[in-house]
Amino acid sequence: MRRLYELFVLGELMTGEKHGYMLQEVLKNAVGLGRKISSGTLYPLLMRMMEKGWIRLREVEETKGGRTKKIYEITHSGQDRFQQLMAEPFDMVIDAEAQGTLRFKMVYFQYVKKEVRLACLKQYLHILEQNLEHVSQFESFLNTEKPEPEKQRVQLLRVFDFRKRLGEVELHWIKEEIERVQAQQD
Repeated sequence: MRRLYELFVLGELMTGEKHGYMLQEVLKNAVGLGRKISSGTLYPLLMRMMEKGWIRLREVEETKGGRTKKIYEITHSGQDRFQQLMAEPFDMVIDAEAQGTLRFKMVYFQYVKKEVRLACLKQYLHILEQNLEHVSQFESFLNTEKPEPEKQRVQLLRVFDFRKRLGEVELHWIKEEIERVQAQQD
């Protein structure tokens, strides 16, 4: 999960400098309703990233009340780390983290070369194809072997039908996105 958050922070800072509160708000919205990132997770991450030299902190005094605002910006080393994370392959399992990583990577595709975008999409396509093959094989097993209890087998078949349909939609979209990226000028 830490790499996912690193990718997010560096990607957001590729778009321009931001203060911590803004990073936290954007991340809360980006990861969806089921997940939240606390200050207790984000700020230690920002500190580690500063220690590694990937980001730097600049304090700016606000006019109201004389408080200082902490602004984070990406360094050259951070840009290198961002490129490394974007080019890093996925785990070969489709889980919430792999899906989240793909979604974050797609948001920041504009900051990487076309071959990195295509490699990411093609690898995810391969994972989807493997997952659909697994679902189809198990579905076939359930239909031919008809394990007991019958009610559970029928419900399992419904769940696998659901997974297959979702996978087919995702597969179709990824194939279209690969074609769109291939047609783009780099």
